[in-house]
Amino acid sequence: MGSSVFAQQRISYEEANTKSYELYEKGEWKTLLQYGKEYLSQQPDFILLRLRLGYAAFMLGNFSEALKQYDAALKKDSYNETAHYYSWLCRKYLNQSEQADAHLKYFSKEALQKEKLQPFAVTQIGTEISFKHTQLLPRGDGIYARIDLHTRLHPNINMYHAVALYNQTIAEPRLLAVINNNSIAINQKEYYNKTVVNLNKQWQLIGAYHYLYTPFNNYTYNNNIGLVGIKYNNYYFSIQADVVFGKMTDTSLQQFNAQLGLYPLGNLNIYSFSTSSLRSRNGKSAFYFKQVIGAKIMKALWLEGNATFGAFSNFMENDALYVYNAIDRNKFKAGATAYISLGSRLTAQLGYTFEQREIFQSTNTFNQHSITGGISCKF
Repeated sequence: MGSSVFAQQRISYEEANTKSYELYEKGEWKTLLQYGKEYLSQQPDFILLRLRLGYAAFMLGNFSEALKQYDAALKKDSYNETAHYYSWLCRKYLNQSEQADAHLKYFSKEALQKEKLQPFAVTQIGTEISFKHTQLLPRGDGIYARIDLHTRLHPNINMYHAVALYNQTIAEPRLLAVINNNSIAINQKEYYNKTVVNLNKQWQLIGAYHYLYTPFNNYTYNNNIGLVGIKYNNYYFSIQADVVFGKMTDTSLQQFNAQLGLYPLGNLNIYSFSTSSLRSRNGKSAFYFKQVIGAKIMKALWLEGNATFGAFSNFMENDALYVYNAIDRNKFKAGATAYISLGSRLTAQLGYTFEQREIFQSTNTFNQHSITGGISCKF
């Protein structure tokens, strides 16, 4: 009834300003959003209304809608600190910390001091350990360990560093050129760097480099992988396109990725990431598809499931952070991870991954099970 009445009557600026302020003062967020949208459907907007609608959406936990309203306010006043401050918070709550930093240059000194923010800072540290087990005797258990460091070099430049180790001993008689092939000790060492540059409030340029030192008894491989990509963060979705290139085990490869992220509720209560990949190596091409779906199931607990379809080897995931360069080809991979918030700074993770693999130069398969744990601290 109320909606039809609003639709039939033109609302004046004075009435909209008074009514929206009244609803704002009362904290009637849903009514305020409805009223504001009805006014905007028939009249030009004004900055105070956009700020009130943004705050109403923010209080309702719809950070995507809040961003939309604050962006409309910034079109009228590009230096409005309130709009920049809440846009920064919204991006952070959507787990888009690098994009959030694009708003920092509009903060006053007092606001930066209040939030304890510096142009250059260590923003996050973390670690991840994964134990990989299989009952196939020629394939020993593997251990992967990584330490992460996130830094902000500038409000528009974030850099991510990681060092990792992977240890496993395998036996493979088909590798005739490898000395002592019944005991091949793999003690792989890795360095990873990713740089994210904010081009504006929505567009980002991404560059990454991954080096892997892989000893293989009498062979040693120096693997170098690069990534260049671009990402667009809208309100309810994000799109990323990137290309991976380099050498793995002395063979050139290229991998083209396209990713779509969705936030249907405007927050991380439900989200998904769909990634399509096309890889070319040794003149052969292969297509892969990875699906990730996550949901908040309790106040401080998120559960995320993932599955990768398509047989793959020498394959890169998560902006080339993870490199699958085992001699056995993956036929299928799926898993689940729980993320637990331990406060405003600490987040713990615990996950399980199932992999069906194909034995080197064979059609026989075996299963590998991985348990992964980790913890990260934000500053």
